[in-house]
Amino acid sequence: MLAPPPDIRDARGMLNLLGQVDAMSASRDRELLTLRLVTAVRDILDATTVSLFAVTASGNGPVGALVAEADATTQQLSLDDDTQPTSVLMVDPLLASAIRQTDLPHEDNSNGRHRFAYAIGSDGNPHALLVATSEHPIDARFCQAASHIVRFYRNQLDLLDYAELDTLTKLLNRKTFDENFDRFLARANRCTGKVPERRNEFDTDVKPSWLAVIDIDHFKRINDRFGHLFGDEVLLRVAELLKRSFRQCDKLFRFGGEEFIVLLRHANEKDAHDAFERFRAALEAHEFPQLGRVTASLGYTRIDPSTPSAEILGHADEALYYSKGHGRNQIRWYEQLLSDGQLQTGKQGDSSSLQAAIDLLFSS
Repeated sequence: MLAPPPDIRDARGMLNLLGQVDAMSASRDRELLTLRLVTAVRDILDATTVSLFAVTASGNGPVGALVAEADATTQQLSLDDDTQPTSVLMVDPLLASAIRQTDLPHEDNSNGRHRFAYAIGSDGNPHALLVATSEHPIDARFCQAASHIVRFYRNQLDLLDYAELDTLTKLLNRKTFDENFDRFLARANRCTGKVPERRNEFDTDVKPSWLAVIDIDHFKRINDRFGHLFGDEVLLRVAELLKRSFRQCDKLFRFGGEEFIVLLRHANEKDAHDAFERFRAALEAHEFPQLGRVTASLGYTRIDPSTPSAEILGHADEALYYSKGHGRNQIRWYEQLLSDGQLQTGKQGDSSSLQAAIDLLFSS
């Protein structure tokens, strides 16, 4: 007979639970916060597995992509695995029930399985779904405690959204870029397995990451001719196209005005180029009411974790500058421009001065 789950009312269980809450409240890293969530729910329910899915709409109804998972001994993010298929959720009665009625716990103790599900977001259209599986029936007290932890996680994300998201586009704002980029570089450095004495070498066994700077072409003309309300509508639609064009594991920023930044995680040269071109083409094909066609120019560079972040950003800015100076509505790769002799090393400028030059020369 299986032992009963640990009682969260005892001193050790309560201290562990409070420790998880304390760690979650102190975290401003969304990915780390997510790991804390699945770990805390695993410990509360004494679950064999706890999974968190990002939920999106599809022709077959809501589908889920695994974001994080914890089992009896480990917890991990699945952000780097872009090959993992999505799961159709409504075919499972428990998950369908949680999706239809969100922000409430749902349980299933039938067919020898003991499961807990909790969806976060709007009824019928959640953005996240947590599912736990246990070897024993889930006590109502523990179910309630797990529900409180999920709500705490939701509230923490709301606070982060308020502080870190651009109010118009709901992309990450500029003030969050440095912190997010530092984390991005740290993860890239861990993935490449570099040691200090070899930080100037790329590990060819790991797909590199990329930084792109995007600037809407002739945006000042749009504002001057149609007004700022139309300009805001363009920014909103560009942001939506960015979200559709890139993966959940990629980072999207509104960097200021009509400029956006993409941090593209782990893609080979062809896949990175295709992803950026896919966005450019999608924007060019999009019909804007009264405006017709809107285009954007893009410059991107491969991220070397041993290179200072300001220099990486400056490389992408130089490629963007070249793109806007040679016809706009195109993407340019910094390293390719160097290889072709169209840019020279040693003339790298500060990224803010480069962008000021872009704004001055190409805003008309």
